[in-house]
Amino acid sequence: MKPEKILSLFLVFTLCFTALIGCRQKINDLPMDFEDDGKPYELVYYLIYNDANPPQDLVTVQNELSKVLKKKINSTIKLQAYTLAEYTSKLSGVIAAGVKFDVCFTSPDINPYITNVQREAFYPLDNLLPEYAPETWEQIPSQIWEQTRVNGHIYGSVNEQIFPRTYSFNARSALNIKDFLSEKYGGVSTDEIYTLGIDAFAFLEEYLGWLKANDRGNGGKVYYVDTASSMLAYYGFDDLGTGMVTPGAVRITDGSHEVVNQFESQEYKNLLNVFYDWKAKGYLDDSVSSFDLTPDSTWKPGYLSGNLLRLSEPHYFTSYVIGSMNAISSTSGNPARAMKFIELLRTDEEVHNILQFGVEEVHYIKDPEKPNRIGAFLPGSGYDNKNFGWGLGCEFISYLLPEQEDNQWELVKEINDNTPISDIIGFNFDASAVKQKIADCKAVVNEYLVAFEKAQFKNKDEKYAEFINRLKVAGADDIIREKQRQLNEFLAAKA
Repeated sequence: MKPEKILSLFLVFTLCFTALIGCRQKINDLPMDFEDDGKPYELVYYLIYNDANPPQDLVTVQNELSKVLKKKINSTIKLQAYTLAEYTSKLSGVIAAGVKFDVCFTSPDINPYITNVQREAFYPLDNLLPEYAPETWEQIPSQIWEQTRVNGHIYGSVNEQIFPRTYSFNARSALNIKDFLSEKYGGVSTDEIYTLGIDAFAFLEEYLGWLKANDRGNGGKVYYVDTASSMLAYYGFDDLGTGMVTPGAVRITDGSHEVVNQFESQEYKNLLNVFYDWKAKGYLDDSVSSFDLTPDSTWKPGYLSGNLLRLSEPHYFTSYVIGSMNAISSTSGNPARAMKFIELLRTDEEVHNILQFGVEEVHYIKDPEKPNRIGAFLPGSGYDNKNFGWGLGCEFISYLLPEQEDNQWELVKEINDNTPISDIIGFNFDASAVKQKIADCKAVVNEYLVAFEKAQFKNKDEKYAEFINRLKVAGADDIIREKQRQLNEFLAAKA
């Protein structure tokens, strides 16, 4: 190819790329007060489809929802659905390319919130929320809104679901756990185990031993014990929004507000002892394909009924209260209309349940006795997003599933309302001063963590000492000091 043609192609590519990137305005250039002109508008919504395979009949759902939205906010909608497993990578590409759209799901881990705010991918919602989503704004506790702030601004609309987290394990066979509880504990329910006041790991080991002795399941096999959920939801460490792989956490149960290295704590040492003890007894085994117990990050009434073991009291944690949000893209052509749509997701049963369950008589049928309950899902209908109510504005307006109790959502809301909100909720750690040290410490943790969880180090004590020393070299103590300084300032400002 001639040099002048190569140059021409390069210039064309450069112009196209510049135009594409230009589709997303800089955050500082975006108006905080965007007025809806009321004209017809097509919303583009990137939806999580919480199933292993993409929906086959998305068009029917899209058309039905467009009819509803046309009447309510003069909009139609284009749905783009990705499975939970692929959502983060797909949205990363969409955002990087400057594709024009309106609404997407975000959380600390899924389509990561902070990362996208830093990329200037999300529209600031400070003024849009109270103006175009007043019920959402008023009904979510103010401390939780504070938790969403990045550099003083809100970029995510919080979905109302179960906010506090409770330590739990999934007993894979409801029959096995029912028989065990009947024989050993007089039939206490899986939801009531925590009321017995016994150590969670002692209880789990007793169950694994019973399975082994009675030749049930796989004979008492567990793949791993999740360190992050154990440290957080069982031992009560709040990671201050940076994730449990970053040193620096606060025990929310003792009121001390002291930031400590959770990996140096006695609680973490206890976990290591559990891992290695279970490995020696044959309970910890990653060589088999199915297991008798697996960690579960979310407990709530009626969820995996009969299988999920509730092993602690619920607590509010900084990293979990913003675990489900919807954001408006900075490429949106009408952020006000997008905000109205988010408000409908949270307040309008019809809008919410179309996205969760599809179209009545096409994808499911109702219980003839109870209009707010699914009677049955129609086989091969091509749409069933029943496991994603938690990401569609407000789970409390979801139709009940056939197996759920009539007071399912009242029970969940009671937990939200009655669990004390920790006084550190609303604290946002600015990591800029220790950004590189956090990256270095994460690299160290990731090198050791899984091997500890699977009890793979033969010389555990030696490796543990090496691990802690390398964290210190990587800057763990500096991170902890910076977290403590900022937390002290936050608490002093509240006083």
